[in-house]
Amino acid sequence: MLVNYRRRIHIASTVTLTVLLFALLSAAPVVAQTGGPGGGTPSTQGQGVSPAPTGVVSQEDLRRQIGTIIVTPGNGPSLAVSDFQARMAGIDQQVATFNSILWSDLQFAGISNLIGKSLYPTTRLADPASLRYEEWVGDPVKADYLAFGSLNDAANGQGFLYDIKTQQAVLTAQLSGTEREMAHQFADQIVKVLTGQDGIAQSRVAYIANREVQMMDYDGNGSRPFTRDNSINLFPSFAPDGKRLAYVSYRNGFPNVVIRGEDGLIIGATQFKATTTSPTIGPDGRIVFSSSKDGAGMDLYIANEDGSAARRLTNTRKAVNISPRWNPRTGQEIAFISDRGGNPRVYLIGADGSNERPLLTMGGQMDSPAWSPDGRFLAFTWDGGGGTFNIYLADIASGQVVKLTREGRNESPSWSPDSRHLVFQSNRTGRWEIWAMHLDGSEQRQLTRTGGRSPSWGR
Repeated sequence: MLVNYRRRIHIASTVTLTVLLFALLSAAPVVAQTGGPGGGTPSTQGQGVSPAPTGVVSQEDLRRQIGTIIVTPGNGPSLAVSDFQARMAGIDQQVATFNSILWSDLQFAGISNLIGKSLYPTTRLADPASLRYEEWVGDPVKADYLAFGSLNDAANGQGFLYDIKTQQAVLTAQLSGTEREMAHQFADQIVKVLTGQDGIAQSRVAYIANREVQMMDYDGNGSRPFTRDNSINLFPSFAPDGKRLAYVSYRNGFPNVVIRGEDGLIIGATQFKATTTSPTIGPDGRIVFSSSKDGAGMDLYIANEDGSAARRLTNTRKAVNISPRWNPRTGQEIAFISDRGGNPRVYLIGADGSNERPLLTMGGQMDSPAWSPDGRFLAFTWDGGGGTFNIYLADIASGQVVKLTREGRNESPSWSPDSRHLVFQSNRTGRWEIWAMHLDGSEQRQLTRTGGRSPSWGR
């Protein structure tokens, strides 16, 4: 049966792979839960974790909390973004591209209320000498902040961010690179000034396409090969600092974990003659993954950053334990999927193998748990108790769960480095593509156009 699994693994989705592993490797049959959302028995086990959610309950409190993280239109500080001006002839197209990307970056950042450009004054604004505060502070603009600047040539520019009410510059930025790179630079600097957090416009997404690991900019542009293994590659996963990437490859005949540096050079790999899946790199550099190397079932293992000295964490005989994910804030907890109680659900275990317990005990099938970098939320894939798989968000402290996607089938969530956005795979267009969205499910945008699966968002 494992031969059939190897033949089919490259065309299956992440959830399909998990369900297939359950069918192939678990001796216990999958027992269907009764009822839809709200089924199952709540758990009160665990230290520092609230009783597990028992369904999609009233979500107003959680949505209000999320509303303080993602600024919705009409709320938050008001930011005007005046079109950058060209300082030399022949770069009009570069300037237009810069302006379009800067607006898109700031819109997706969700850190302010962007004021529509139709309300702006007609004055061209390239530098502070041209700034007339009265044009921006009153009706119809009513801006709190104003971003503007110019491109000196195709590879250099200067940007400004002003507090309109205090009439003070809060950011002066020297920009260099392509028009795309300069726009991403300025957007990230604006986010940093207004929120104190690093922006995501210069971050990357790894994903699987054509059996290889691909890398692209956070907005879907600049896709390029990261691996050339000429084999089946699966489950890419960035380290929290973005400097390493782990994935599963059949390059040596069996599925094993491979760890590469950001330069693409191999740092290490496992050498098991077994089924090994879903590696994740923890904050301290160690990796956790699932493997059948010591038995008929799939168990969790922790290994050194080069894949050596693997130590077994779970020992549930013929159950399937898969999709482990570190809590990046603490580095001490691992969320994972197990079918030990029937249908696959989310469990927790300490990095030392202690305090193993269920976290989410709702009915139906779950997969792909993903901690937010700040450790506050857990995104996961769930069929809602018997429907289509979608992305859900659980607030660990309150136990509330909200549904984020509704169109098509949606799987494999991965968090942005700032804990404010998610990337995932969806088949809503008729094939698997990579999508991104705010953590409240808004601003869903398609990143790939030629196919993609299993995204991982890195710095």
